[in-house]
Amino acid sequence: MQVLQEKLGETRVHQALTEVAISSFDIKTNKPVIFTKSNLANAPELDAKMYDICYSTAAAPIYFPPHYFTTHTSNGDIYEFNLVDGGVATVGDPALLSLSVATKLAQVDPKFASIKSLDYKQMLLLSLGTGTNSEFDKTYTAEEAAKWGPLRWMLAIQQMTNAASSYMTDYYISTVFQARHSQNNYLRVQENALTGTTTEMDDASEANMDLLVQVGETLLKKPVSKDSPENL
Repeated sequence: MQVLQEKLGETRVHQALTEVAISSFDIKTNKPVIFTKSNLANAPELDAKMYDICYSTAAAPIYFPPHYFTTHTSNGDIYEFNLVDGGVATVGDPALLSLSVATKLAQVDPKFASIKSLDYKQMLLLSLGTGTNSEFDKTYTAEEAAKWGPLRWMLAIQQMTNAASSYMTDYYISTVFQARHSQNNYLRVQENALTGTTTEMDDASEANMDLLVQVGETLLKKPVSKDSPENL
């Protein structure tokens, strides 16, 4: 939190140089919260400090505590946020969110008028994933899982949900871009073979950071590949 405050200071959403779309989840209202610059006119309470937003969107349950802060409504009333990681709202891959925000902007902002008719050839979408565990698809079998109790399922279900959400988001977007003859305008970069400490969210050691750099450099040398749930 201290580093975010030092880097971002008192900067708020309206001061962003471009449009932003940052997801989080409010555990008090039980609803996702999406911070966008373009929606401030309708929801001025979303004009929060960027360091509050950045901490909130990274506040993964268990690893970091939920983040509480307040802003003000158009009437000057206090508006409360009780936020955790946007991945809780199944926005682990925000590419679809970004696409939605851009499509909405096309209706109100002249700079985005070229995509008003869903002309995806006017879009370039680069989606950068954080990787998945190479052992995910072979760790469990139906025979093994049939013997699990509630606790064992709780330990596994989050990993399953995250992987499925990310995969299906890629599938949805790929399908749309292909349908609009713009498949070359979307690229998803994801490492699906993480092993060892590179799979640990809470290992920020220098050695593990070096390993992740190596993973990224190796991934950039691989050819582009496409897969689909229909082929599994």
